[in-house]
Amino acid sequence: MRKMILVTASLLMAATSSQMVRADADADIAYRQAVMAVVGGHMKSMGTILKGQIRAEDLAFHADAMRDVSVLVPSVFPAGSGEGKTEALPAIWDEPAEFKLAMDKYTSAAANMAEAAATGDMSKIGPAIQGLGKSCKGCHDDYKEDD
Repeated sequence: MRKMILVTASLLMAATSSQMVRADADADIAYRQAVMAVVGGHMKSMGTILKGQIRAEDLAFHADAMRDVSVLVPSVFPAGSGEGKTEALPAIWDEPAEFKLAMDKYTSAAANMAEAAATGDMSKIGPAIQGLGKSCKGCHDDYKEDD
C-alpha cells in the first residue's frame, strides 16, 4: 500500500510540475510578445516621424526608449519558452552563440540610434535608423516565423 501511495504521489508531482513549466512558458511567451510590441511601436513611431517630418521633437524620446528596451530584449527568450504559441524559431535556442551576436548587433544599433537622435543631425540619424532597421530585419529573417 505504501509503495502505491509513493508511486501515485510521484505521478501527481510530475504532472503538476509539467503543467507549471507549461504555464511558465506561456507567461514567458506572453511577456516576450508584449516587449516585442513595445520595440515595434517605437520603431514604427520613429519611422513615421522621419517619413512624415512631423513631431521631430519626439524622435529622441523614441530612440532613447528603443535603446533602453534593447538591453531587455535578449532576456525575453529564456530556455523552455520556445514551445507554445510563438513565432520564435527553435534556432534561438539551438544556436545561442549566433543569437547572442544578433542581439548584440541590435543593442548596439539601438544605442547608436539614440546617440544620433540626440544630435538632431539627419546625416547621422539616417544611417543610424537604417542600421537599426537592418538589425531588426536580420533577427526576424533568422529567428522569427514568416508572417
